[in-house]
Amino acid sequence: MSTLTLPEFADIPFVSAEHLQPPAGLPTGVRVVDDFLLWKGVPQGDLSLFQGLPGTGATSLWIKIIQNVHAQNKWAAWINGDSQLFPAHLASQKINLKKLLVVKEPQEQEQLFWLLQELITSSLFEVIGCNLKEVFLKNHQLQKLKRLCRLHKVALVFVNQKATRFINPLFSLMIHFQRDFITIQRALHRPTPFNIAGSMIHANFMHQFKNTTRKLLS
Repeated sequence: MSTLTLPEFADIPFVSAEHLQPPAGLPTGVRVVDDFLLWKGVPQGDLSLFQGLPGTGATSLWIKIIQNVHAQNKWAAWINGDSQLFPAHLASQKINLKKLLVVKEPQEQEQLFWLLQELITSSLFEVIGCNLKEVFLKNHQLQKLKRLCRLHKVALVFVNQKATRFINPLFSLMIHFQRDFITIQRALHRPTPFNIAGSMIHANFMHQFKNTTRKLLS
């Protein structure tokens, strides 16, 4: 009777701890958020969704992300919706306007879908932000965008004002912004929902508002 022999353990290519790396991400610059997320920021090569009414910090967090992207001399893109980005405000936040493409939001769903595909496949942008009244892309469109983001290593962040309790698994990261706290509704490999006090978040944005106010009054 023959016996089966196991391969020698020495021949198995084990991965040492120092070679283990978390998935790629772009830091938000808000330490409490980055420390919680496995990507140490928003996932690169994937879809994220920021939800919150104006003034709750969703757009401000995206601006913090492109501050870090521009610090590495890389490009970002933004599709304007209800919450438009204005050059004077961006310049006060040390945003490099020469490396930020701002596009007007198309009126038709298919036009938006086409535009997002073109921006992603250009391989020019590290992060693309898209401001919408509500996420009205269909799941099969989101699935294609997700595949393209992975292929081209682009972080695609949707920012919208209409919050939903539905957890769409196509978004690897979902954050709901409110005035007193934010809730990380979904984050791969992390226990959610996870609440963070607004004082820990908005403190990172206060200097932005102060600087903007000084410029408007002068």
